[in-house]
Amino acid sequence: MPPFGFNSSDRTTAPRLRTGRRVTDTAGASWGLGAQKNLLIGIGVLVATWWLMGLLSANRFAALGVSIAGLLLLPQPTPQFVLFASRMTVAVTGAMCWTIATGWPSSVFPGSANRWDKIMALPFWLGCSALLLWPFSTFIRRKRQEATPGTSSDLNDEKWAQVPAIRFEDVGGFNQQKSEMRIVAENRFLANTSGIVRNGVLLYGPQGTGKNFLAEATAGEFGANWYHVRCPQLLGPMIGSTTTEIRRAFDWARAHRPIVMFLDEIDAVGSKKALQGGSDSGGAGREYNTIVTQLMQSIDQCRNIEGLLIVAATNHIDTLEPALIRDGRFDAKLRLDLPAEEGRRGVLLSILKETRWRSHELSRVIRRTVGWSPARLKAMVDRSVLMSNGQPISKEHLLATIESIGGNDRPNLDPVHWDDVVLPEVVVDEIKALIRLMEPGESERLSISPPTGLILVGAPGTGKTLTARLIASLVRRSFYAISPGEVLSGVVGGSVKRLKEVFTRAKENAPSVLFFDEMDGLFPAPSIAVGQHDVQLVEQGLIEISELRPEHNVFLIGTSNYLERIDPRILRGGRFSEKLHIGLPDDAGYRKLIARYLGNARLDPNLELGVVIDRIRDLTPADLEATIQAMKRLALRRMTSQQAALPPVSLEDLENALARVRPQV
Repeated sequence: MPPFGFNSSDRTTAPRLRTGRRVTDTAGASWGLGAQKNLLIGIGVLVATWWLMGLLSANRFAALGVSIAGLLLLPQPTPQFVLFASRMTVAVTGAMCWTIATGWPSSVFPGSANRWDKIMALPFWLGCSALLLWPFSTFIRRKRQEATPGTSSDLNDEKWAQVPAIRFEDVGGFNQQKSEMRIVAENRFLANTSGIVRNGVLLYGPQGTGKNFLAEATAGEFGANWYHVRCPQLLGPMIGSTTTEIRRAFDWARAHRPIVMFLDEIDAVGSKKALQGGSDSGGAGREYNTIVTQLMQSIDQCRNIEGLLIVAATNHIDTLEPALIRDGRFDAKLRLDLPAEEGRRGVLLSILKETRWRSHELSRVIRRTVGWSPARLKAMVDRSVLMSNGQPISKEHLLATIESIGGNDRPNLDPVHWDDVVLPEVVVDEIKALIRLMEPGESERLSISPPTGLILVGAPGTGKTLTARLIASLVRRSFYAISPGEVLSGVVGGSVKRLKEVFTRAKENAPSVLFFDEMDGLFPAPSIAVGQHDVQLVEQGLIEISELRPEHNVFLIGTSNYLERIDPRILRGGRFSEKLHIGLPDDAGYRKLIARYLGNARLDPNLELGVVIDRIRDLTPADLEATIQAMKRLALRRMTSQQAALPPVSLEDLENALARVRPQV
């Protein structure tokens, strides 16, 4: 068993390994192209074995040899029923040969036949039973033993072997990185006549880009053991225990060559040292410095050992100790970034070849997955397999999966419906047309590109924010509201960082809507006196908006009372190119608003609804609501203790309420 820190079950699917004994393929994608190939080869070997046994039927011992040879020639991993049939063939021929062997003394010495038969009866039946039961062990799932903290390891245990079945051809894209990995691996695993030593590969980049997968494929490509060390598990609770575990892990790797030793999350034990003389240079800081030093020494000691390749991975290369990752310890530093278009194509083809899929053009799928990591692409394909209900995966399955997994991140969004807003009819038509274009596939079908951004302009209180939330509620998209109070920060660079994080989150959870409330507070015009902080925020906003592409599927909505106060560069075409004016309601809109805000209250019989509309026609919906609430409070003062309902509101209440709500000059 490997030492503490080793994890043999870290993959999301069961690994397919060559471990010196025949194994069956129990991976989740057991009916992928690789498994189908093994199935066909296994059936071919089985048929050839039976055919040769038929030719040698006169010699049962020769038939036994052929059946054993057929079992050894089966491909690995072997489908279960093929392995069962091959083992049953060996068991039957073995039982026949066992019968001949146990009966041979009786044929040579006829006089002792009865006595010999009695002696061999029990061994004969036990042997035959064992042979016939052996094939059924194929269906017994063996629980893989895993390392536990503190378990002692026998470093000379030569039985341990773990060679991955994946190869470089199973890794989509990253051709340059695979080429660099091959150069370093050949230096460690093949004959080295140059005398030059190259060892140590550091893989870094965003999470989910396939660092673990590439390292494991390197081990499979060169037939080396795969030793996955999770560095956080090396950290011990006692002083000195971590350095002991580091030494023990490297000792294990030396004893089981050829081997790829993969240090996952190396920043857990290899981050920058605590500065000497600093606030934490002693105590915990000193102990951590010792850990980093031990790791560097172990790498130095194993650098020149043939058959041992050291590979490490991290998401944050800037946090590592510079002395740890210098040349001479890690000779190759390879960044695995989010794949570009051709890289995503290679990753998708590599993933799809392990599934049942209907070959088709992937251009639309690739355009819709900009910024996706290989791990996210794998999750998309897995979800498509489940949605296909056993049918071959088609382009429609993949596109439907993309639609189903996006647009669900909607923090703090209170749903708004058409009944909640009162807008001019022309505005309603514009919004309905916009919502239609934002539906999946509709803009492509109509060959109409939706606008990248929309600004709702109007007087305060006309319902711009409510309209923006209405759009977000009617489209199934992630929604992120950004106001000056949520972005502006007193920390230097904090506002810029926050703005970048919001755009990144919107792209990761696309399709999405980004809502900028009070844009003049976020992106002020240059004519307004602003500081360096505002300039940086505007520039970052310009960069983030310019980097948005139609494939990102991010729609921008902003509100403002005064367009002239916004930086004109934000308003140009390709950014917030559409401006929609939210004006005052018409008479029908006012009637609807008055009925909504009055609620159970009644108008005085002498106060006609038309008179109320004439008096409040210049009010915004927000001011109208305040006016009617003030009218009801004025009527409340006339209510006696015997009355159960609010007295009707009168014209005098309306005039007094207007005097309160309208600004006084």
